[in-house]
This record gives sequence, C-alpha cells and structure tokens, in this order.
Amino acid sequence: MTPQNQILLIPKIERGFVIDHIPAGLGIQVMALIGRWPELEDAVVTLGLNYKSTRMGRKDMIKLQAGSLPPRLLQMLALVSPGVTIKHIDNFEVIEKVVIQVPELFDNLARCLNPNCITNAEPHVATRFRRVESGSRNFRCAHCERVCTLDELAGHIKV
Repeated sequence: MTPQNQILLIPKIERGFVIDHIPAGLGIQVMALIGRWPELEDAVVTLGLNYKSTRMGRKDMIKLQAGSLPPRLLQMLALVSPGVTIKHIDNFEVIEKVVIQVPELFDNLARCLNPNCITNAEPHVATRFRRVESGSRNFRCAHCERVCTLDELAGHIKV
C-alpha cells in the first residue's frame, strides 16, 4: 500500500486533544484515568491500540473531543506514561504540543507502598514523593522515606 492509499484509521478531530505516543498496551490504562473525570464524561473519545510507530515500534493513541484537560489528569499521565505527547487541536490544526515529562515531585497522586507509612494510616495526610536524583525513575516518600520506582507508583494511583 502506498502512502497515498493509506486509510486514516482514527478520524481527525475539529477541537480537542490528541494523546499520542502512549507505549503500546498502556492506552486502556490511560482511558481508565480519563474515565475518572466527571467533566470529561460527555466527551467523544477515540482509542487506537497498537499502531505502527517509527519512533516507538508500536504505540497507542487517544483522541478526545473536549474543551480542556484537568491539570491533575496531566500529572497522572506523567506518572503512568511519561513521554506522551499532548496535542491541542483547534479547527483541525495543532495549536499547541507538549511532551509530558516526569516531574521532580508528585503530590498526593499515588499511595505509598509502605503499609506503615502515616499516609496509609491517616487518610488526611497527603502523600509526597520526590525524585531521588536527576534523571532517576526512583522516588522517595517524604514521610517514611521509602524509595519506590515510577512503575510501582503508577500502580498505586489515588482515586
């Protein structure tokens, strides 16, 4: 099939957001995060799984027809799938493009893995994780000092 004959598998959107470069297999997890936001429950969402990607080999993609994305959702994306690209679309054109990076600090996004941590015993105490060192995927709990990997924290996102 020549590039001119390729079929567009996910239609273009007039206004909204494209969450692109999601590692293959994580698209459903990202959809579950989107489903947590009442302000997005009426949004039209298209999920594409396992697309070919020259950069990644395989990737997932989500197109979301919504006026805005909750900032906390973007923080959760940084935890679950750092490196995803968020493209803001208006009139079928990309007007802004942001690559979500892992922050140095996560506030109240994930539960601590230490069952004895005060944040697990006292629900009103917010969690806080700080990156152990620049470029690392390890984070230390500010309360009990337990070190957790980014993948471990992604599996313990707070509702």
